Amino acid sequence: MSLRVLLVDDGMADRLAVSRALARDPDMKWEVVPVSSAEDALAYLAANDVDAMLLDYHLPGMNGVSLLQKLTALGLPQVPAVVVLTGSGNERVAVDAMKAGAQDYLVKEAFSPERLRRSLRAAVETMRMTRELEERRLRAERAEAAAREALAVRDELFSLATHDLKGPLQIMTLNAQVLRRQIPAASMTPALETRLGHIVRAAHRMGELIDHFLEVTRGQERPLQREPLDLLALVRGKVRELEANASRHHFVLEAPDGRDFTGEWDAHALERVLENLMGNAVKYSAAGSTVTVHLGVEEADSQQFVLLAVTDQGIGIPAADLPFVFERFHRGRNVSRDVSGSGVGLASARRMVELHGGTLAVASVEGQGSTFTVRLPRGIPLSAGPSQASPGPAPINGGPEYTAS
Repeated sequence: MSLRVLLVDDGMADRLAVSRALARDPDMKWEVVPVSSAEDALAYLAANDVDAMLLDYHLPGMNGVSLLQKLTALGLPQVPAVVVLTGSGNERVAVDAMKAGAQDYLVKEAFSPERLRRSLRAAVETMRMTRELEERRLRAERAEAAAREALAVRDELFSLATHDLKGPLQIMTLNAQVLRRQIPAASMTPALETRLGHIVRAAHRMGELIDHFLEVTRGQERPLQREPLDLLALVRGKVRELEANASRHHFVLEAPDGRDFTGEWDAHALERVLENLMGNAVKYSAAGSTVTVHLGVEEADSQQFVLLAVTDQGIGIPAADLPFVFERFHRGRNVSRDVSGSGVGLASARRMVELHGGTLAVASVEGQGSTFTVRLPRGIPLSAGPSQASPGPAPINGGPEYTAS
């Protein structure tokens, strides 16, 4: 390896001594370029790159510190490592030299050839590390600026997309409402009335989901709107809706008679959770299979919890995927490419449950099915973070269980 050093010293004897010391370096080959004045040094540096500069403090017309200050003002693309040489041990000179950008300071009568070589090598390495850190900082700043620009473009595209998506939904809603008014009462069967109602409610729900999607992509989170909610009534409504739209599956609702399933919860948030869990149960299980929704009540730590479990007889989740099932964009390795999905539904469901102070757990055996269990405290928790995990219904056939936390 060869390094070029500019030797700036007006003393012929000193230049020869330094050149000899560097020529005998066993670890490094130095190409020494000697000049005798600050002006010559500036002229050489303006047209050539050097790795290091040995600079005599006492120069004719300009001292070494002044030369260093001029070099800083020049803004050279590659500033060399600098070691200042002087014939005196003046501490003020050393401080001034270091402030001006020198990496080391040597007194001519006191240093040995080995000390000179070691000082130069250390100065070069220090400058190399400094340049590398500066390059990393600049790359990080450029990457951050590019990321901010990309996020701005993404947010604009999402805003336009959500606006365009809402247009067809509004048309669907208006047409369904017009049909309900225009169809003669004699021709309006209960089944038709129900279907039109499903269209209107689904369009409204899709509009809410689009708004929620936009909030999430912008890093916003709508605060919970807590109010008394009968979870059993919500579940019954969703089961009836799925029975009408997913007629190839059987649905079973299990809820002990006479039990109270109300709590202080956000109806829209829990509706999203229920839609995701029941929708996945239908999506990942074969036609003719059964989807079971179980409600229960549990007491722990002087607090009441309502348990909601959704069980399917579907493809199940491989054991290797269970630890990641609630991570965004993660999908099980046994999911067919023909099955649509983004991998964000379960992550969003877990977040909604945790905001209520509850937990979301899964128990699954590949090839046999899955049970997702929501555990919700009835009242407003002391904190909005997730509570300690508690087991839901027994895992399917003793299968592995994973609890969101």
